[in-house]
Amino acid sequence: MSIPQTPTRKTDPTNLAPELKNTPLGRGSSTHASSDGFNDLYQRTVHPWLFADISKHKQTTFDRMMAWMLHFSLPTELRDSVDPYHLFNQCLNKVLPICNDQDLLNHLQSYCEVEGGETARYAPFTNACNRALSLLEEVDVPHLGKGSPFNILFQRNDPNVLDGVHGSLKSKRKPDIVITSLACARRIWGGGTDIEWNAAIKHCHEKPVDLQWHDVLCSWEFKRTKKVISLPSRKYGTKLYRNISCVNDVGTMDPPTKPDVPSPHPKPNQAPRTEEPPLVQLASYAAEMLCRGPAVNHCINVLVVDDVVWLWWYDRQGAIQCTGINFLDDLPRFLVLLLVLQRFSTMDLWGFNPELDPIVVQYHSGNLPLDQTENVSQEPFDLEIPVEGGKFKVNLDPKKNEYSRHTLVGRGTRVFQGSEGILFRDPANPEVLMNEKARHAAIKIYWPDSSRPSEQTVVQKAREAAETIDPGLLDNLPEIYGACTLSKYETGRIRKFLDLWDLDTETKERVYRSRTLNIIISEWLEPLWKLPPYNFMLAWYDIVRCHFAMWIAGVKHCDPSEGNMLYREKGNKNHGVLNDWDLGVLDGLNDHKGLERTGTVPFMALDLLGRKFWLGGIRREYRHDLESFIWMLPWAVFCYEDCQRKEPPDEMRPWRTGNYEQCRRYKVDFTRTMSEFIEEQRIPSQWIKIWPLVRRIPLSRCTSTYLNSLKKRSGSRPMDRWRFPFPMTIS
Repeated sequence: MSIPQTPTRKTDPTNLAPELKNTPLGRGSSTHASSDGFNDLYQRTVHPWLFADISKHKQTTFDRMMAWMLHFSLPTELRDSVDPYHLFNQCLNKVLPICNDQDLLNHLQSYCEVEGGETARYAPFTNACNRALSLLEEVDVPHLGKGSPFNILFQRNDPNVLDGVHGSLKSKRKPDIVITSLACARRIWGGGTDIEWNAAIKHCHEKPVDLQWHDVLCSWEFKRTKKVISLPSRKYGTKLYRNISCVNDVGTMDPPTKPDVPSPHPKPNQAPRTEEPPLVQLASYAAEMLCRGPAVNHCINVLVVDDVVWLWWYDRQGAIQCTGINFLDDLPRFLVLLLVLQRFSTMDLWGFNPELDPIVVQYHSGNLPLDQTENVSQEPFDLEIPVEGGKFKVNLDPKKNEYSRHTLVGRGTRVFQGSEGILFRDPANPEVLMNEKARHAAIKIYWPDSSRPSEQTVVQKAREAAETIDPGLLDNLPEIYGACTLSKYETGRIRKFLDLWDLDTETKERVYRSRTLNIIISEWLEPLWKLPPYNFMLAWYDIVRCHFAMWIAGVKHCDPSEGNMLYREKGNKNHGVLNDWDLGVLDGLNDHKGLERTGTVPFMALDLLGRKFWLGGIRREYRHDLESFIWMLPWAVFCYEDCQRKEPPDEMRPWRTGNYEQCRRYKVDFTRTMSEFIEEQRIPSQWIKIWPLVRRIPLSRCTSTYLNSLKKRSGSRPMDRWRFPFPMTIS
């Protein structure tokens, strides 16, 4: 089966959101959130960035997506022997008798004829889907089995508001209808564990009491453009009746419902929309679902416009949209969709990770007492990571989330403070060794690009280089206790199956990009910003020297930023530590050619914030990373007081953005007005003695010419002596 080529996008983000006019290089929510650019998470705030994310979506056919979901649902041992397309056709034939069920047709007729707005359609649609699920329960399809341990059902949500927490920020979203489990229905409607599925669905068209994001297995967003819809009066078959194209213009309010009709192109001078586009709303639900736990593998959401549904798959690599189907004309295919969802036998099929969200998995499986189901997403659990000679076990408490960002695409990094680290020499060995250093370990969970070397590999290379150059540099590098890569959750699996590839700009070859779930447990370190100014500068200098030595040794960090500057106490001294090497580059091992630009926007060098760098006109050099360190100094002066974070001044607040050009412009303006801060006495008193140093640290001695001369002098021999480009004296 061949996939139609993705048509050229007709929508320019600049026409939809004024904030995007100066961000031709913007990457979306990942860049903006990592830059600490969101001051709130209202829909209007994240709309431009989510729009940028889903504008880059891939497209596939509905039938091919169903084949993938069937293949994905099969036991591992059967995936190579069972043809998913043949299985899909079997499902189509099995559901044909259900299309004539009179109760199902009555609910669909009510959906077509009900008067009022889109909310009036929630009840008949919910009842129709739940009626279909009850009939599908008895359908026997080879290899799929019958039913599911989750007993899914459709539940109205609107006007209930679901709250999301992302660090210090909170969000409020309102999906129209959701799919949830019987265990959730028992919690929200009461009745205890004795309530059966048929009794639970009697309330599902009503407003629920207190749904939470961990209750939601799938979100459905509705739009109504037709007052009345005609229910087809014909005999159903397995052949696709209407081919409805994907939505190319994700910014339209009303996606097309007619086949092969392109969506309207917004005019450049079009007035701002008063309502958010439905696909952006759907993407906002996906962002909440991907951020609701320590790690969520993917999520599936559906857009319904009158009688047409479009299915969307979201993961940390991006979004995939299916061609639409008319669920009245092509009722058999819609029933197959419900059948496949109903037969999902494990929670990882819904995107929940059984290793990193075990309590939620137990909850939806009905294995928790009702009195323990209120805040299941916040319950601590033990996490085991394989290490050399055994396993490392640490307790992960979701409430101790030290770093989290609201994003849809990207690494999705989350950092938790773990406790009571235990090293097992062998799982079968009763002897257990306590690791005292790890009583407060850092647990980092993220989705790096699989084309990059693993962070643990980069850190190991850096530590080996430090032992050769200067063992004292080990004090400036992180110590990793254990790490693992969960390749079975890589995002490339679905893209290879659906034949969704990218074109390498240099080789012109097809490339299947992928992100892989990675977990690292390391020593818990404190932020550099908790140190008073004098100690801060000494630790900062430690980090810059270490970074330089690693660069010369061929281990390049490539992302100096506020969150990567930490310190450890050792021998009555604070040692600065350069952390987070997940974007690191190893000379001779990888020359990463991924599509994302590395760096945290507020601290990126001016050269890297321009279009020329994105187009390949500038090669990343040491001076760019050094400039990032230097931009951190005024940030420290004005954004931290008495070791506490505070709001930056107006001149620096625009640095926190995913808008590269805006950041560059404001940083240039800042350098021109630095003298005014002294004249206006705006320098915090504790930083007064440090300020002259902040102003005079030079860049000129750290050019590529200087570094090349160092490499020539050192040759290929181990560097037993090395010289840092600028000595610094703090009086």
